[in-house]
Amino acid sequence: MKSAGDLYRQIADRDNIRLAFLKAARGKQARRDVIDFRADFEENIKKLHAQLEERNPDIGHYRYFQVFDPKKRLICAASFPERVLHHAIMNVCEPVLESYAIDDSYACRKGKGGQKAILRAKEFAGRFDWFLKLDIRKYFDSIDHAILFAALVR
Repeated sequence: MKSAGDLYRQIADRDNIRLAFLKAARGKQARRDVIDFRADFEENIKKLHAQLEERNPDIGHYRYFQVFDPKKRLICAASFPERVLHHAIMNVCEPVLESYAIDDSYACRKGKGGQKAILRAKEFAGRFDWFLKLDIRKYFDSIDHAILFAALVR
């Protein structure tokens, strides 16, 4: 993957962070964390901007809970300010990352989604006699995060 230029400054831009708030809050206006963020909106935008400028965002404050869908899974949900940061990153990086994605990747992509994935899977199912279904147990937990972050920094 080639370098895309100085994206960091674009991510840290206050207008980008404001847009990120709107995206992160969509459909969640009644949630306490969204209400709290909005109550001191400009100060929270300023705080996120300053953390990014200092290259020291306050991340990692997760809320853990379990779901049973269809099996028991531990979910760790980022705090609302961190979700705003996620959207700020994607506002800038999505077009760059999208240009490298393969056509048959459907999750979390504009113009794709579950229904298109199902149609494509049906298309493939009609062409092959065998398929392999697998799930790598604890995949994310098994990744060496130091190596992952080093790769992201590069």
